[in-house]
Amino acid sequence: MSTTSVDEKRQFSQLLHRPLDIGGFFDAVDRALVRLVPFDTSCWLGLDPSTLLPTSHFTRESDADDHLTLIAANEFLDEDVNKFSALARAASPVGLLSEATGRTPARSKRFREVLVPHGFAHGDELRAVFTEGDAVWGCVALHRRHGEFTSSEAQLVADLGAIIGEGIHRAVLLTALMTGPGADQPGLILVRADGSIESITPAAAGLLAEIVDSTGGAAGLPLVVASIVAKVRGTAPTEKGEGATARLPRKAGGWHLLYASLLDGRPDGRVGVIMYPEKVAELPPVVAAAHDLTPREREVTSLVLQGSSTHEISARLHVSPYTVQDHLKKVFAKVGVRSRRELVAQIFAQHYAPRLGAGSPINPDGGFDIS
Repeated sequence: MSTTSVDEKRQFSQLLHRPLDIGGFFDAVDRALVRLVPFDTSCWLGLDPSTLLPTSHFTRESDADDHLTLIAANEFLDEDVNKFSALARAASPVGLLSEATGRTPARSKRFREVLVPHGFAHGDELRAVFTEGDAVWGCVALHRRHGEFTSSEAQLVADLGAIIGEGIHRAVLLTALMTGPGADQPGLILVRADGSIESITPAAAGLLAEIVDSTGGAAGLPLVVASIVAKVRGTAPTEKGEGATARLPRKAGGWHLLYASLLDGRPDGRVGVIMYPEKVAELPPVVAAAHDLTPREREVTSLVLQGSSTHEISARLHVSPYTVQDHLKKVFAKVGVRSRRELVAQIFAQHYAPRLGAGSPINPDGGFDIS
């Protein structure tokens, strides 16, 4: 039986109607959840639905960066309880460390090597994944320094899972469709076997500053990048240059594409990470062809995806606001929607979300060769 009241669900549902980017949504849902399920620290992740690699990271802990490599390695390399990938396949999307270890938390490597050294020797961990439909869009790890989470608290988080999952999905969409200035050159990061940075190009440093990660300004690798490094170390390559890819929403709008590869051909060697910016606000020809849009309708649609108002589009294209509205009506009819909001959602769902989920190949043209 559900332990979540109608008022509690309404409180979280209201977050869906606020124009929050992914960082803002994590901040808001974290503040709301702690009032219902008290915790001392939290770690929120946006996930790529097809690979379950992190796409964004939020935490309030200023010292969280000193154990991110251990967390990423535990998730992708170690045998342990309540892995996010396992929760995504489990009957319940929520797991308690205390229950999974039979109240002997020292059975968990994560507890021994990450939680105990950081003051959680007498506490507990609640982990949950959040889905919309069949797609996993995010997850969270909540921690208490003293005492266990209860089964009713776990059920409450499970009851809110669909709402939070939809909120993460919407926030990812909003973040990706935002526009603004940003670096447009690919960058390269070389990572040592111990997870520290051997070298980083200025372009890569600039791109790291644009990712949605609370630890993005730290000296070490942010969690979302450390995770793809751990992922490629845990995948035995069958041929030279095989790697892992991820697509991350960027603060300035659009996406960062990441490609990680084993440089020395072995998991305990160096890893090279290419970062490459891609703006989702640009309308590729395949989208225009799919809906039979004229060149002018394509321009109008591109500007709508960038968040431009009717008057801004009018000034940009040197046509009257009435003409812009006329073009929009024709676009709506061709795409099968009734509003700008529906237009953005439809195009994202049909053309961009599949690419995000499929992890389409990345072909950087910046001259880097890390094979």
